Amino acid sequence: MPDRLGHAPRQAPPVGPREIVGVPVLPPATVTGATERLRAGLARLRRAPAPPPVRILEGLLGALDLAALVALCRTGVPERLTAPTDVEALAGGLAVDADRLERLLRYASARGWVRMDRRGRFRPTPVLDFLRAEHPGGWRAWVEFMGGEEVLAALGRLGDGMTVDGDPFASATGTPFFDWLRAHPSRHASFDAAMEAGGRLHGLVLARGLDWSASRRVCDVGGGTGALLTTLLAAQPRLEGVLLELPQVAARAPAGERLTIVAGDAFEAVPDGCDTYLLVNVLHDWDDADARRLLGAVAAALKGGGGADASARVVVVEGGVPARPRDDLPTLTDLLMFALTAGGRERTRAEFSGLAAAVGLRLRRTVRLPSAAAAHVLTPVDTP
Repeated sequence: MPDRLGHAPRQAPPVGPREIVGVPVLPPATVTGATERLRAGLARLRRAPAPPPVRILEGLLGALDLAALVALCRTGVPERLTAPTDVEALAGGLAVDADRLERLLRYASARGWVRMDRRGRFRPTPVLDFLRAEHPGGWRAWVEFMGGEEVLAALGRLGDGMTVDGDPFASATGTPFFDWLRAHPSRHASFDAAMEAGGRLHGLVLARGLDWSASRRVCDVGGGTGALLTTLLAAQPRLEGVLLELPQVAARAPAGERLTIVAGDAFEAVPDGCDTYLLVNVLHDWDDADARRLLGAVAAALKGGGGADASARVVVVEGGVPARPRDDLPTLTDLLMFALTAGGRERTRAEFSGLAAAVGLRLRRTVRLPSAAAAHVLTPVDTP
């Protein structure tokens, strides 16, 4: 049956760890964490011997990674390069200059996105597979979003965010990020698609990383077009889901079995009647004052729906930053939030605990997830 917004139901996509992450089985969170620390340590060791001018130049030229990924996708390389191929043949199929294509592919080979064999032919790697537009993981959408002129302009105005009320994105475009997206539907759809890729990943790791035995009804607050809930519900068939999103986004969310779509503003009201409320990569979009408002609205819904029950909880999922900076994804996304939002940031566990306490919640435990993100489980302070 259609939901209250008139959406036709959709079947859960047949995707799992291989399609979403590129591995047959999700590794334990301890393994993921150790791997990330090892990668950060190796990166530090690689940089250490380089003299300062080289390190400066490498930092400056790192912007070419984004440019090269965008060029590969816009040229159509991921779709065409499916087997070992001579560059002349590949260039002919793409209708581009062979010499210039080879230079782009050599760069991509150095980054491990493609491979160049001893005969000078190029062949795909799993990374290139994930860049195909039709790949079920949907990660190509991140390239399309990050390659947008407005995002590039905001990154170029990072210095404008150094004052207390600084906002690089607004400085570059004249409008704050979410207001700008609402006025540019095609780019908003691109952003939604990028969030869907992350949503599938989070749905997968949450389904396996948290205990759902006492849960029955889950609300994903600010859950985009529902990719996370669709993945979670497929893996946990006992659950029912509620997706709360702004009307413009909710209208693009396909219905699903056991999924209710609610159009609304989480800053104003959050549906009650759920025992688990998810805030996945949502609080990092906002400064502390707005994060407290948003978390307070969720806490009110939780308590209004029987929050004294031991199963009632709010689960905040974000990358989290360690006390000491590390060369890892949360450090990168923290600076991305700096560029795109007025006050958004990644936070430490202690900072999440402070936000929770301000709205009558308590941080009960933090669960490390196989994605290297953390799930902070919050409950009302009076919960036994």
